[in-house]
Amino acid sequence: MNYYSLNNPSTRVTFKEATIRGQAPDKGLYFPESIPTLPKEFFDNISQYSREDIAFRVIRPFTGDTLPEQELRRIVAETINFDFPLVPVTDNTWSLELFHGPTLAFKDVGARFMSRCLGYFVREKNEVQGNDRPITVLVATSGDTGGAVASGFYDIEGVQVVILYPSGKVSSVQELQLTTLGKNISALEVEGSFDDCQQMVKDAFADPVLQQQLFLTSANSINVARWLPQQFYYFFAWPPPPTPRNPLPLSSASPAVTSATSAPASWPGAPACPSVTSSPPAMPMTPYRSSSQPVNTGPNWPAPHSPMPWT
Repeated sequence: MNYYSLNNPSTRVTFKEATIRGQAPDKGLYFPESIPTLPKEFFDNISQYSREDIAFRVIRPFTGDTLPEQELRRIVAETINFDFPLVPVTDNTWSLELFHGPTLAFKDVGARFMSRCLGYFVREKNEVQGNDRPITVLVATSGDTGGAVASGFYDIEGVQVVILYPSGKVSSVQELQLTTLGKNISALEVEGSFDDCQQMVKDAFADPVLQQQLFLTSANSINVARWLPQQFYYFFAWPPPPTPRNPLPLSSASPAVTSATSAPASWPGAPACPSVTSSPPAMPMTPYRSSSQPVNTGPNWPAPHSPMPWT
């Protein structure tokens, strides 16, 4: 799988290059040259897979051969090693909770996946070149991005992180998340707004002298390794649970689903299902009870979860 710049479609780079660079030299965003289609077998057997298996199968086409299989499996396992409960809101509405990660933010998944990919690529690069030059991740935050990046990149070998945040404009919990880790995480409090922080980051990337002195990249959401793993959520919520209005599994007669933001017409309000090019096959409606165990088929659904206390 290669990626091209949205400003210049003729430019092609690997997942590794897109992750390390963050943004194309022409300031364009990197985008996959094609959108992989998962086979029917995947949806036929999705209830038998662990979350790690699901995430690995979903992300593998996007990483190509830039990561060995075992390394990618390790990265995926460390990325999603917390719960993603699907809990009832009403009889016909369910919610996939995304706040059970270490910083209580949905961005934990993207930050953890990117940090581990980048750490592997830097180690690989330094081994080939025979040096130990670190890469510096520069991030502006209004709160949740910085906390997730700080936690995700904490103690990742070969990666230094610098986070800029506006003074007095993040919560006390978020400020603690940014400023108390130490080691390879540095947080700078800026007198100004988030826009000021963002402009400082942009100026740094545009500074040729600084670029020569430091190996810079960004961990904001422009990086493919940040936003691609967020598609895991849609697969973790699929298949949807049975409801009083739709007690049976979806059948092959259901309308074809072509967008990750659309729901089957058979039951309005369903969680968005993954992007596929044909109708999803019939499958049991089963909950995901564990991130490491195959899904158990049965009628008992978990009770609503309460938010985790911050630690």
